Amino acid sequence: MLLLNGITGFHVDTLPEVDPLQFKRLSYSLANYSNGKILSFEEPHASQNFYKTELGLHNENIFILLNSSYPFVAFASSVQYLEIEFIDHSLSNIVCVFNDEFRVLSAIETNQKLELDERTLTLFIKNRLNEAELCQIFHWKPKTVGDVIFNFWD
Repeated sequence: MLLLNGITGFHVDTLPEVDPLQFKRLSYSLANYSNGKILSFEEPHASQNFYKTELGLHNENIFILLNSSYPFVAFASSVQYLEIEFIDHSLSNIVCVFNDEFRVLSAIETNQKLELDERTLTLFIKNRLNEAELCQIFHWKPKTVGDVIFNFWD
């Protein structure tokens, strides 16, 4: 996966912003489709670069995450400060039916290990990240690609 400039929320240039109303509509559509219920909706803030919807289903709660700069969506079974459990969920296939403007990231993509070389400050993954983002990565030391795309850095 290519990590795009500004995906961490740390950027110099103006980036496109995602439409939170469109994400809310998607969340409600998924809740209706699955006979679930929206339990909470949270917007990005100073130490969180993503939107988060908690969806209550019959026997589980899942989280739907949206990066604040790019239309990348991921599913998680748990979202705690600095620790997200990314999963594949059957609803991920339904996202395209309701909205073709979001790209659902698979658990394979989000759980891909992030390799860092701290001696040379090298990131071993294709990226277009800016210098500020690379500094944040070497400060916070995320373990996965998902930890970069959906982060709690301040």
